Amino acid sequence: MLTSLLIAAPGIFLASVLRGFTGFGFGLAAVPLLSLALPPARAVPLVVLLQVIVGVADLRRGWRLCDWRVTGGLIPGLALGIPTGIAILTHLPANAVRLVIGAVMAVSVLLLWRGARLPARRSLALTMSVGAISGTISGLSSMGGPPVVVYLIALGHDAATVRATASVYFMLSGLLSGGLMMSRGLIDGELLIWTAVSLPALFLGSWVGTRGFDRANPRHHRVTALVVLAVLSAVLIIRALNGV
Repeated sequence: MLTSLLIAAPGIFLASVLRGFTGFGFGLAAVPLLSLALPPARAVPLVVLLQVIVGVADLRRGWRLCDWRVTGGLIPGLALGIPTGIAILTHLPANAVRLVIGAVMAVSVLLLWRGARLPARRSLALTMSVGAISGTISGLSSMGGPPVVVYLIALGHDAATVRATASVYFMLSGLLSGGLMMSRGLIDGELLIWTAVSLPALFLGSWVGTRGFDRANPRHHRVTALVVLAVLSAVLIIRALNGV
């Protein structure tokens, strides 16, 4: 376990730095890195638990900045979308799904980079639809976060609101996913030990990322978020085309 922890700790630290700066990206960065030390069936539940813990720790800061109307509209759609995505996955090739998700994300990032915005007065139906899309993609590929981040940026929120809302959303999403995993026996005593020994790297990375956010120009947050989303879309497209 010590050797695996020495491999996993830098991954947790780097992923939590990203999350501390942007409010998202912890799972996207941590799962591939932790898979070098743990099998995916252990890495994914561990990431979910750590994401919930750091989200709760950051809740006091994010409470007043979070767009609760958006968050409240996203969660019901997320809950409905996850089983929908799982059902679709049984009928579609995984690489076709990755290609579609990656292409849609790439177009979205390009539009946002060029200054596209949604109307400031958005409807609850639109917010719930984004939540459902996020949930469906979560069920399909465990990568449901990017649509929510794209939506938050497109609303034209300032960097602090995007960061806070994303952080709260992923904490609530983690609670939902964690409950499902626990009911299926994926979270056990050994995983809780892994969670406990990972906390120093988690909180140190989160502190570094948060300090970076506090000192950075707000534009840097937007650019970083779009770059992360662009890289993820490229990875999905390449994986789909290579069949891996």
